[in-house]
Amino acid sequence: MLRRFLGFLLAGLLVVVSGCGTPAPDAESPAPSVAPSASASPAISLSSESFPLTVTDTTGRQVSLERRPERVVFLSGTPLNVWYDAGGTAVGRPELTDNIRLGADYAGTIMALPSVGMPYATDSEAVAGLQPDLVVGVEGPHDAAVEAYQKLGINSILVKIRSLDDLRQAYQAFGTLAGSPETARQRIAAIDAQCQQVLSQVPGRKASVVILFVTAQSLAVKRDNSIAGQMSLQLGLTNIASGSTPDNPGSETTPLDIEYIVSKQPDHVLVTSMMGSNEQARETLQAQLEANPAWQTIDAVREGRIHYLPQQYFLFNAGPYYGDALAYLAATIHPDVFGAPVEP
Repeated sequence: MLRRFLGFLLAGLLVVVSGCGTPAPDAESPAPSVAPSASASPAISLSSESFPLTVTDTTGRQVSLERRPERVVFLSGTPLNVWYDAGGTAVGRPELTDNIRLGADYAGTIMALPSVGMPYATDSEAVAGLQPDLVVGVEGPHDAAVEAYQKLGINSILVKIRSLDDLRQAYQAFGTLAGSPETARQRIAAIDAQCQQVLSQVPGRKASVVILFVTAQSLAVKRDNSIAGQMSLQLGLTNIASGSTPDNPGSETTPLDIEYIVSKQPDHVLVTSMMGSNEQARETLQAQLEANPAWQTIDAVREGRIHYLPQQYFLFNAGPYYGDALAYLAATIHPDVFGAPVEP
């Protein structure tokens, strides 16, 4: 009865909170390096390395925790993946698909957890029924839900893990919150070392890219603040959409402008997608290419330099596999140096 009451109450709060809010924003030179990458949001931070402490999440909200959380529920797969890799455990997870690559050591454990629904439509009653002492959501999609949980006295935070620097900050904070700071430090060091190894081999020749984003309904272009955009910057590539106007404030995408793409003649066309598979993305994009003859005036299209990037690495931050994702993109652009890209 209590679980159902909380569920109804949460549902009501979600309607009120979402009705009062504004639309959320959508959920990379000189020699490349693993220096902190730019992030539009402030990093998640902790007031102390021991409890009690205050968490300042990526929206600037502050949540005080008297003790280490032991019943953590995640509303999104990327922070859940990082949390487990940093040494944590959870009691609830979102529905997960093949577009996220879970760590091999704990994938089975995560999949055995109770589900709280799809990441963009979580079941508030299911969350409440797990009696969480901390709920972790993603900035943008879960703003209203997290605010509603917080109003009911359930400690809740929002994170955004997009850039490499975001990832470092998440590991550091999650390691402390989970009681495994040394594990988190070791994982950060390993990811940084892998990235540095990749970047040390990147040749000095310049190349430009356009990063397409394919969905069942639309075709757009990714900006520098996207996963592929930030990694492109790390690799010293020029994203022709750099500095473009976003669809919405903070958005990763800008509207497709075929005339602009033709005028810039990018060396490579990178394709990211939110489709059931890369094959579906390929079919959808091919239909677009055939429908508009202008695409055939782009040398990269005509000469087959179209590269379909795996969702496990480029739809969301790859988390524990960030270094693998960077290596994949490096091999895509420079196969003569790195060999063929290794699929996830």
